[in-house]
Amino acid sequence: MHSIIFVAFVVTVRALEEDPTTTYYRLYRDGTEFYTQKNFSFAKTLLEKSLEDYRFYHKNAINCRVECRRKNSLLLENFEDSRKSTDILEIGLFENFIHQSKCMKRCFKKVFGERPDHIHSSESKRIDKDFETGRVYQYLQFCYYELKEYTKAACAAYTYYLKHPHDQNAQRNVQMYREKMEVKDEEFVDLDRKSYQEFHIQGENAYYEGNWSGVVDNFERALSEFYREEQNCRLQCEGNLIIPSPPPPGDFFHYLKELYVPILRCQVDCEYKLSRVFADHQEDFIEEHYNFLQYAYYQMGDFERAAQAIGAFLLFNSSHREMLQNRLFFMTRLGYHDSHLSARKEAVQYIEMRNRLESLLYFAESNDLNKIEGDSKEVEHYLKEFEKLGIKLIQTPSDLKGRRFVAEGVLRDEQQEELLNLMKATKMKSAGIQTTSIPKAIQAVKTDPDLEISLRLLLKLSEAVRFYTSKFLNQTSFYTKETKVICRGPPDPEDKEAESDCFPQEDGSCADLEQEHLEGDPDEFRAVLYINDVEKGGETVFLNRKNKALAHVFPKKGHFTVFEALDKHMVTPPSSQRCVILMTFSTEKVKDNPEYRQAMLFLNDLDEEKVRKLHVDNVRKVEELTREGVSIVQSGQELHGTERFVADGLITEGECQNLISLLEAGGLEGDGYYGDRTPLTPNEVFTGLTAQRARQRGGIEGDGYKGKAVTGHRKISPHTNHEIFEGLTVGRATQLVKSGNLPRDLVQLFLGASERARILVENFFNLTRPLYFDYTHLVCRKAVQEEENDRLDLSHPVHADNCLIQPDGSCLRQFPAYIARDYSAVLYLNEKPDFIGGEFFFAHGNKTEQISVSPKCGRVVGFNAGEYHGVRAVQRGRRCAIAMWYTMDPNTQELARFQAQKKMADQDDVRKETPESKNDGEFGTVLRKGEEKILHFQKDPVEKSLLNNKDSEINVVTETGESKRFQSEPILNKEQENADISGTDVMTGDKDTLQTNNHGEL
Repeated sequence: MHSIIFVAFVVTVRALEEDPTTTYYRLYRDGTEFYTQKNFSFAKTLLEKSLEDYRFYHKNAINCRVECRRKNSLLLENFEDSRKSTDILEIGLFENFIHQSKCMKRCFKKVFGERPDHIHSSESKRIDKDFETGRVYQYLQFCYYELKEYTKAACAAYTYYLKHPHDQNAQRNVQMYREKMEVKDEEFVDLDRKSYQEFHIQGENAYYEGNWSGVVDNFERALSEFYREEQNCRLQCEGNLIIPSPPPPGDFFHYLKELYVPILRCQVDCEYKLSRVFADHQEDFIEEHYNFLQYAYYQMGDFERAAQAIGAFLLFNSSHREMLQNRLFFMTRLGYHDSHLSARKEAVQYIEMRNRLESLLYFAESNDLNKIEGDSKEVEHYLKEFEKLGIKLIQTPSDLKGRRFVAEGVLRDEQQEELLNLMKATKMKSAGIQTTSIPKAIQAVKTDPDLEISLRLLLKLSEAVRFYTSKFLNQTSFYTKETKVICRGPPDPEDKEAESDCFPQEDGSCADLEQEHLEGDPDEFRAVLYINDVEKGGETVFLNRKNKALAHVFPKKGHFTVFEALDKHMVTPPSSQRCVILMTFSTEKVKDNPEYRQAMLFLNDLDEEKVRKLHVDNVRKVEELTREGVSIVQSGQELHGTERFVADGLITEGECQNLISLLEAGGLEGDGYYGDRTPLTPNEVFTGLTAQRARQRGGIEGDGYKGKAVTGHRKISPHTNHEIFEGLTVGRATQLVKSGNLPRDLVQLFLGASERARILVENFFNLTRPLYFDYTHLVCRKAVQEEENDRLDLSHPVHADNCLIQPDGSCLRQFPAYIARDYSAVLYLNEKPDFIGGEFFFAHGNKTEQISVSPKCGRVVGFNAGEYHGVRAVQRGRRCAIAMWYTMDPNTQELARFQAQKKMADQDDVRKETPESKNDGEFGTVLRKGEEKILHFQKDPVEKSLLNNKDSEINVVTETGESKRFQSEPILNKEQENADISGTDVMTGDKDTLQTNNHGEL
C-alpha cells in the first residue's frame, strides 16, 4: 500500500514540474499540504520548486518591465519635443500606458509561454507575502530537520532569522543548529543574499586589510548592484496591484489615484527593505558606501574620485561633521572647490527620484486638496547669506539687459595693494597691457617670497567670485577655465588706428567690428573683478548686434561683473591704469584648468617647509615664555572639555595698561569697525579702528568708519541696550604709526603680545601645523548705565567661532560661518574692581553656562574655535581684552597683520641706528618683568577720546621722563569720510543671532 502511495506522489510531482501552467502558487500550496501531512520529502521538493519558480517569474517579469521602459523612453523623448498643450500631454501619457501594456504582454508571452496570467486574489496575496517575509524558509527548515539535512536546515533557519532578527524562536533555532547539530559558523549561509550585500561584505574585509583597490572594486560594485536592486524592487511593486474593494466613487482619475497610491507606498519602502547586510536595518546604508570609497580613493592618491565620493556622501547626509571636515580639507589644502566636490551623477539621480517619490506620496496621502506650487528659493537664500558677508548685488540682469550682473564686496584696500605688488613683477606688453597668469605668479613667488601672500590672495578672490557666480546662476557644476590679472594703461594719443580697428576686450585682445557674435562657447561665463578705481573711462560696455551700447559697468574697486562669454562687449579707453582679475568659468568639467590646484600644491610645499622649522623654533619660544612666568592654571577636564586651557602671566600689569591706553588713543566707538551698533550686544558700545581709515586719520566720530553723523543709540550693541564697545585693529594701529599719530612701541606691544598668545595656543595643543592669525582685535566693553545690576542679557551671546549652532545643539561647520577658523584665544588686560561682570564662560549645546573664567591682566583663555562660549553682561566699569582667531589655512591669514609686519620692518631699517631700537625683543616691545616702562596718554579730562577733539594730542611719557607729543589729524569732511569703506568683519556662529561686521573671510 505504501509503495502505491509513493508512486502516486512521484507521478504528481513530475506532472507538476512538466506542466507549463504550473506556477509557484500551486507548488507552494501543494508543498504546504504535504507538510501538514508530514510528508516532508515531497513537501521539501515542492517548496524548493516553488522558491525556484518564484525567483524565475519575478526576475523575468522585471526584465520585461526594464526592456519595455527602455523602448518607451524613445517615445517619451519624441513626445517632449512635440508637447504643445495640456490635451496633447494627457494623450501622450495614456499613449505611454498603452505602449507599456502591449509591450509587457508581448514580452510575457515570449518568456512564459502558456503560463497563466498573474491573478490577484486573497490566496495569491498571502502566498506572495509568505515568500517576501521568508515564511517559506520556516517550512523548509523543518523539512530539512526531519530529513536530517542539518546544514541545509541551519541555512534555512538563518535566512529566516535575518529577516526577523527579533523573533526569539528564530534565534533559538539558529543557536540549536550551532550547538547541538555542530553546524560551523562558515556553513551558515543567507539563501536570499543579494550580490550587493556580498560585495559590501568583501569591501569591508578589504578595508580592514588595508587593501584599498579591493575596497574600491567591491564598494563600487556594491553600489551599482544596490541601485539596480532598488530599481527592480520598485518595478516589482508595479506588479503587486491592489484592486480597491469596493471600487471608490468618483471619476476615472480618482480611481487611478487609488490604484497608484499602494504602488507608490511600496516603492518608497524599497530603500528601507534593502538597506541591510546581515540582520539589522542600517539607516545610513547608501552613504556608508561613499564613506568607504572616499577614504580608499584618498589612500590611493585618486583625489578627484575621493572628492566626488565626499560630495555624494554629503548629498545623503549634509550635516555629517567628519565628512564636512574632509570637504574643508580638500578645499583648503588640496585646492578643490565645490564643483569638484559635487555629488556623483548616480547619487544625484537617485536622490532626485527618491525625493520626488516621497513628496508625491505625502501629497497623495494628505488631506490638503490644494498643492502649493512655487519656485526654488535657493538662489535668494544664498544671496541673503552673501549680503551678511558684505557681498551685495548692485546691478541685476534686467539692469544690464542680459544674463549679466554686478556685485560688490569681495576686495578690500589692503588686498588691492598686494595684487598691484604682484603686477610689478610682470613686464608690460605692447599696447600698454600687462598680464599675469597663475603660472607666472608662481614664478614670481619663487623669485620674491614676499609675493606669496599675493598669490594666495589671487586664488582666494577668484574662488570667491566663482562660488558667488555659481550660486547666482544656480549652477551645481561650475569650473574655472582661466584666471589672470590684466592691467592696461591709457591709450597712446598718437595711435589713432587702434581706436577704429577693433573693440578692446577684457582679455586684452580686439574684436572685429564686423563680427555679429564673439567667438566662444555658450557654456562659458566671464567675470571681471576691478582691482582699482579709474576716474574716467575704463568702462565695460555691453553691445547689441548693431554695436550700440546696451549697458555700462563702471570700473570701481571691489566691484565685479559677470556675463556670458558670447556677449559682445568692449572696454572704453581708461584715463589711468585699469587693473582687473579676469576669470573664465565653464559648466563643463573637461574645461576645468588644473592651474589652481597646481598653485595650491606649490603653496602646500612652502607650508611643509615652514612645518619643518616649526618645532625647533617653538620649543625655544615656549622655553622663553616659561622662564618669564607664563603658567597653565586650568585645562581639559578642569574646564569640562578637551581643547581648552587658561594660562596666566603672558604680559605684565604695565603692558596691560599700555594696551588699554593704545585703544583709548586710536579706537572707534560703536561696532568697533564702522562705529555702528556693536556686533555682540546692544548693551555695549564698541570702539574700533580700521586700516583704511587709519590711512586718512586717527579716530572717527560718528559711525567710526564712514564718518556718518550718528546719535548715541547707533553706538549701542545690536544684542543689548546696556553696553558700549571700543575696538582697535592691527591695520589701523599700523597706519597710525606710519602717519605719526601713535607711538611705534605700543603697536609693537600689540603685535608682540598677540604673537605670544598664538605661540602658546599652538604649542599647548601640540599642533603639527602652524597657526596663522585670522583676525586680531583689541576691544573694550563698558556699561552704559552702571546702576543696572539685575541684567539678564549677555554681553556676547553663546556662539561658536567657526560653525552655525543648530536648534538640536549641533554645530554645522559650513557657509556662511567662518569655517577656516580652527582655534581662538582671548588675552585679558584688566580685572576687578575695574569692572563688575564680564566673565567668559564655556556653554553646553543648549546654550546654558557650563563653567566660567574670570578675566585677569595677562590671563589667556585658549580653545578650539568650535567650542560654545559667551560673555556675561558687563554691569559696571570697562572690560578690555585682545580677541584673536587663528587658522591652520595660510590662505585665510590676516592680511593686515602681514602688511603691518612688513611696514614695521621697513621702519626698523630706518630706526636701525637709534639707541632705543637696539633692545627690542623677538616679540616686539613686550617688556619683561622688572623692565616695565609705563606710557601714559594724557587726554582732555572732558573729552575722553580723540574722536571728538580735533586738536587732541597724546603725551607719551617714557621712563626717562621725556615727553613725546603726537598731534591727531583734523576731522575729514563727509565726502572724504564716506569715500572709504572697510571690508573686515566679525560674525557669531549662531544661526538665530547671526551678525556680521565685515572682518571675516569668504
